[in-house]
Amino acid sequence: MKILFINTIRLEKNGITTFILNNAKYLSQENNNVSILAPNNVNHELEKILEQNNIALFTLNNRKRKPLRYIKELAKIIKNNNFDVIHVNGNSSTMVLELFAAKLAGCRCRIPHSHNTVTEHIFIHRILYPLFNLLATDRMACSDAAGKWLYHNKQFFVIKNGVDINNYIPTSEIRNKIRKKLDLKSSDILLGNIGYFNLQKNQKFLIPIMKKLDKRFKLILIGDGLLREEVQSLVKQNNLQSRIIFAGNVNNVNEYLSALDVFLMPSKFEGLPFALVEAQASGLPCIISNKISREVDLTGNVQFLSLDDSNKWINTIQTTAMSSSFKNRLGLMDSVHKKIKGNGYDAEQNAHHLGELFKLSSKKGK
Repeated sequence: MKILFINTIRLEKNGITTFILNNAKYLSQENNNVSILAPNNVNHELEKILEQNNIALFTLNNRKRKPLRYIKELAKIIKNNNFDVIHVNGNSSTMVLELFAAKLAGCRCRIPHSHNTVTEHIFIHRILYPLFNLLATDRMACSDAAGKWLYHNKQFFVIKNGVDINNYIPTSEIRNKIRKKLDLKSSDILLGNIGYFNLQKNQKFLIPIMKKLDKRFKLILIGDGLLREEVQSLVKQNNLQSRIIFAGNVNNVNEYLSALDVFLMPSKFEGLPFALVEAQASGLPCIISNKISREVDLTGNVQFLSLDDSNKWINTIQTTAMSSSFKNRLGLMDSVHKKIKGNGYDAEQNAHHLGELFKLSSKKGK
């Protein structure tokens, strides 16, 4: 089977990219011909990973600036390579660009995949929605909430954001290595957040909370994005430079998770965030916004709080940190991983399921 995964956001360190890479790797190992199309020039490290896994890479970086040219060039790529399946990853009906290109190229299996529960471009989304619905041959989503948001009453398949569980086993050695690198004391309590710096991820919410927590509490923000400088300015205004760490994009998220004590996610909206699955797989207690779907609680170790009550966040962070220990966390890992796997978040199993759905969809389209 010839499969083309398309990312409608940048192919870099983010949840959708991780989902695409995980599935592309496993499906390539199952003797499928797998390619990925990115809307940006990817870094050398990522190119190397794709090459090692026998995954071809195409780049079209004019999706937003010249959509008609993008459609024409994408249709040419799809037709020349005779793909059986086009799998488009995004969060709105703007995925119609890729579906239309696939239709023009004669591809009969055109599948959008919803990764969120809202879009920042609602007006365009509504205009394009009828054509989007017409061109999709099957529909997929990362969660039930994300599927209902984009497809309404249409049938869809849920493909969960699975993780390679073996990569998320915390160890004292890795924990100490990262905490030493961050210049932390043994008494310091490290809070963490992973995500692109934008309105959705809402990192700014955590700054006044840090101001009110005592000095043992440190916060690491992993990721990059448009609002990073704005958040950094807010940190300086509150004289919190010594307590808030900006790590940027990192390649070893699993190791940083070992170093954390509590994971925080104050997002204003989400589908089913990959970073939150990773945090739970690492055995971390998670305190998150109640705007995130409750189906994300895979381990019973997630607390949902309103963004309207910062005092509740402060109290919950303090209580959770005091009642947790790294030793207890290690002792619970077998149970945590059984729950992750039992809830259907094992990456290899999910990739196999996705491949079977691709086969059924491509046969149906013929």
